[in-house]
Amino acid sequence: MPSAPKDINWEEEIQFDPGKRKEISAYHPNLRETVRRKYLVNGPCQPRTLNFPSIRIGDKNRRFNPEWFDEFGNWLEYSESTHRAYCFVCFLFRDPTKKEAGYKSFVLDGWNSWHYKERLKEHVGGVSSLHNIAKKKCEDLLHKAQHIDVALHKQLETSKNAYFVRLNGAIDTARLLLKQGLPFRGHDESNTSYNRGNYREVYDFLAKHDAALAKALTVDAADNSLLVSPDIQKDIIKCFADEILHSILEDIGQDVFCLLVDESRDVSYKEQMAVVLRYVDKYGVVKESFVGIVHVKDTTAANLKSCIDSLFAKLKLSLKQVRGQGYDGASNMRGAFNGLQSLIMRENSSVYYVHCFAHQLQLVVVAVARNHTGIAEFFNKISTLLNVVDINLNEVSKAMGCGLLNTGTRLNQEQCLQRPGDTRWSSHYKSLRSLVNLFQTIIKVLEYVEKEDKDGKARGILVYFQSFEFVFYLHLMLTILTITNTLSTALQQKDQDIVNAVNCVRSTRNHLDRARREEWEKVLDEVYEFCDKHDISKLEMDEAYIDPTKPRKKTGITNKHHFQVDCFNEILDWLLQELDNSFHDFNVDSLISLAKLYPNDFDHVELRDLNAELFLYIDDVRGDDRFANINTIVELSQKMVATRKHLTYSLVYRLLKLVLVLLVATATVERIFSAMKTVKTKLRN
Repeated sequence: MPSAPKDINWEEEIQFDPGKRKEISAYHPNLRETVRRKYLVNGPCQPRTLNFPSIRIGDKNRRFNPEWFDEFGNWLEYSESTHRAYCFVCFLFRDPTKKEAGYKSFVLDGWNSWHYKERLKEHVGGVSSLHNIAKKKCEDLLHKAQHIDVALHKQLETSKNAYFVRLNGAIDTARLLLKQGLPFRGHDESNTSYNRGNYREVYDFLAKHDAALAKALTVDAADNSLLVSPDIQKDIIKCFADEILHSILEDIGQDVFCLLVDESRDVSYKEQMAVVLRYVDKYGVVKESFVGIVHVKDTTAANLKSCIDSLFAKLKLSLKQVRGQGYDGASNMRGAFNGLQSLIMRENSSVYYVHCFAHQLQLVVVAVARNHTGIAEFFNKISTLLNVVDINLNEVSKAMGCGLLNTGTRLNQEQCLQRPGDTRWSSHYKSLRSLVNLFQTIIKVLEYVEKEDKDGKARGILVYFQSFEFVFYLHLMLTILTITNTLSTALQQKDQDIVNAVNCVRSTRNHLDRARREEWEKVLDEVYEFCDKHDISKLEMDEAYIDPTKPRKKTGITNKHHFQVDCFNEILDWLLQELDNSFHDFNVDSLISLAKLYPNDFDHVELRDLNAELFLYIDDVRGDDRFANINTIVELSQKMVATRKHLTYSLVYRLLKLVLVLLVATATVERIFSAMKTVKTKLRN
C-alpha cells in the first residue's frame, strides 16, 4: 500500500457542501481518522436561510423544509450544489460494503423525496441500525484520547499541572506572534539550529524567564507533549481563530451589520474573496471584523452570491440582517460586484450599496378599517372567507375533480384569491380585484361548502357576500385602492427620491379629493351594474335606510345619506387626513426620513413613536453635561451606552446604529480592506 500523501491542502480537501465531497473510502487509511475529525469539527452542512427550490412530485410542487434541521439536526445535511439531502454520520462511518436500503440515497446520490418525510425516520432505524452504529462511532471519535482536553484528564495531577503550564506558554507564544503578524515556522527547526523560527525561539525565551514553565518542560515532557510541533501550532492558531470568530458573532447576535467584500489572487493565481463585517457592538463601538476568506472558482455574480450564502450558513448569519454592502471600486471584479449588489438586494431590499438610498415609504389602509365599522367588517368577512375555503379545500377539490362543482375556473389558477397583508395597500388591491373577477366562482364554492358546513360560517359569509352593503364596500374600496396603488408602488421603488415621493403623495391626495367631489355617481352605477350581473337585490337610494344589525329600529336617514355621507364621504375624508399626516411627517426631520428607508426595522407604529421619541431625546441630551463635548455620532453612540440612554431611547439608538453600519465615504471602504495586505502577503509566502 502506498504511503499517505504528506502535503494536503485541507482547505480545499474538506468540502462543506456534501454534494462535493469525496467518499471516506477514497482516502488513504492513515488519513481517514484525520478527515473524519476535521468534518466533525465543521459539523453538518445546514444552510437554513437558503432559498430551497421546488420540484414537481405528483401534482404538487415540493421542496426541502429547513425545519427538518431541528428534528434531525445531528445528521441531516443539505447540498446547495445538488439540492439533495444527505446523512452526515453515514458519510463519515457507514461501511460501503454493507449497502442496505438508504445507503445510495443518503450517502452517494442524495435524497429528494420531499413529500415523504417519514423516510428520514426510516433511515435512522432501530438501535442497531447502520445509521446509529455510524452515529456511535462519531461520538467515540470526538472523545478519543488524542484530544488535548481528554489527555488532560488522563494524566496524573502533577503531569496535568505541568502540561497546563506548557499549554499556557504555547498559547502566550502564539498570541504574541499572531498579534504582531509574524510567521511561526523556521527554515531549520532542529535542536542544532541557531534559529529555529519565531515560535520555537519565543517559546524558549519565555522558558528562560519563567521558572514555572522551565520546570514544566522537565516533567514528563516527551517530544510529543512539548507543544511545539507544527500540528500543535496549527491547532492553537485554529483555536484562536475560532474564539475570535465566536466573539465577533456573539457581538453581532441577531443585530444588523454591513457586508464588505474584496478579492485578490494568491501565488497560484486562485481568486480569494475576503469578507469583512461592519457592526456596532454592545458598547456602541463601530467595528470592522474580518470573518473569512472564501476561494471562488469564478467571479460571476451568481457564484459570488453562492459563496457568500455558504459562508453565512456556516456562520449562522442571515442576509436579512445585512443593512449595507460595499466593494473595492478599483477591483478588476467591479462588474461582477455590480451584479452581486442586484442579487443581494433582490433577497433583502434594505442592503443598500454605499450611496444608494432607495426610499420605501409605506402607507397603510388599516387605519381606515379601524375608524369605520363597515369597512372593518368587510375585511373581516374576506379573511373569514379565505379561512373557510382553506379548511374545506380538500372537499372542494374533490367536488371540482368529480364534476360535482362546475365553477368555470379554478381558485388555484393565475387568477386566485390572495390574502391581504395588514400593512400593504397593494396586497388589498390585488385581493379585491381577484374577488371581483372570481365572484361567481366564490359563490358556487360557498354554496357547496354550506351543505357540509356544521358551524354555519359558510352560510353567514354567503348571505353577506350577496348583500348590497358588501357590493358597495367592495367597489368603494376598489375605487380608492386603484388610485392609491400607484402611490404604493412608487413609494416602494428602490431608486425613489424624497421629492418625487412627496409629489406622488400630493398628486394622489388631489385625485382622492376629486373622487370625493365628483365620483359618487360613478361608483353607484358600478355597484348597480354588479348587482344586476350577479342577481343581487339593489337598494333604492331614496328609501329609508335599515341597519342590518338593528332592523326594527328606525335610523331616520335614507340609503343615500348612509352610503354617500356616512360611508363614501367619511371614508375618503379619513383617508385624506391620513395622507396629510404622512405628508407632514416627511419634513419633520432628516432622521425620520432615514428611518422610512428601513421598513424591516421600523414599522408604521414605530415610525410614529420615533418622531415623538426624537424630540424627548434632543431635549434630554441638551441638558446633560455628559453630552457636551460630543463631536461625532460614533462618540454619541458610545456615550448613549455608557449613560444607558440607549435603553431609554431604544428607537433613536436603533436608528443611530443603522447610520453607523452604513459606509458613507470611499475612504472608509479602503480602510476596511487594509487587513487584506497581511492576508495577501501570507498567501504569497
